[in-house]
Amino acid sequence: MSERHRQGGVALISVLLVTALVTLIISDMLARQRLSLTSSANQLQQQQLWQLALSGEAWARQQLHDDLATREEPLRVHLGQGWARNGNLFDIDGGQIRIRIEDLAGRFDLDTQRSTSRLARARYQRLLANLGLPHHDPALLPQRPGADGKPQPFADSSELARLEQLDAAGLQRLRPHVATFGGVALNLNTASAEVLASLEGLDPAIARTLVQARPPQGYASVQAFMEQPLLHGREVSSRELGVDSRHFRAHLQVRLGERQLYLASDLRLERDGRINVLRRQLLAPDLSHPE
Repeated sequence: MSERHRQGGVALISVLLVTALVTLIISDMLARQRLSLTSSANQLQQQQLWQLALSGEAWARQQLHDDLATREEPLRVHLGQGWARNGNLFDIDGGQIRIRIEDLAGRFDLDTQRSTSRLARARYQRLLANLGLPHHDPALLPQRPGADGKPQPFADSSELARLEQLDAAGLQRLRPHVATFGGVALNLNTASAEVLASLEGLDPAIARTLVQARPPQGYASVQAFMEQPLLHGREVSSRELGVDSRHFRAHLQVRLGERQLYLASDLRLERDGRINVLRRQLLAPDLSHPE
């Protein structure tokens, strides 16, 4: 082979190598660009889901305001009010927003377990027994100091996971029935049969009957509840019971195409009628048993 042909072959190989290298670089740039575009699209869709969830939260706040903020004291909260309607489903372009509002005072307040009330502690143990859960004492958990140095209430029911008696399955079963909001009285107008069964002298069967017989507009007072024929002869204490609430949770499920977002927003009705957001939680795809 002549020197000229040999040099031409080397030059061709060099060109091919440079071309291959440039092709690899361009391919890598295009791949990175595609990933960047995909990431941007995902972020945009997630932002759209979040904004839609906040729109649902605003609707829930307005519903609570319309139903409760203009009512005179003493406030009465019951399941016959507009906020308690199930199936608030709104169709949007390419998706849906589903909204459910829950009265948290219908749950057992864990913060009562750090009080000196033997009544509240006994009721909690009966709730555990009715749910088939092991005895445990939330008061044994260390308390978080606040900015003022005073002990703070529970952050949420997930703190119970630190108790060795309660495993993950037990905590999941308990969480729909408990809440943490500073030691508020149990609302007899919204409490479930499982929670009512924790009252003195009641059992699950009687509690279910009480829920079925509950007036559509709720009880006007604790005394009205106590005067039911079903409670005659039963030593139910009226202490730490009520018929009102200022603590609610908006359960928000947003679907946009194939993507979904689940948000729980804790709301409080203030004395001046404002509905404030206390906390927001992103949940796993199961709104039937949130914290």
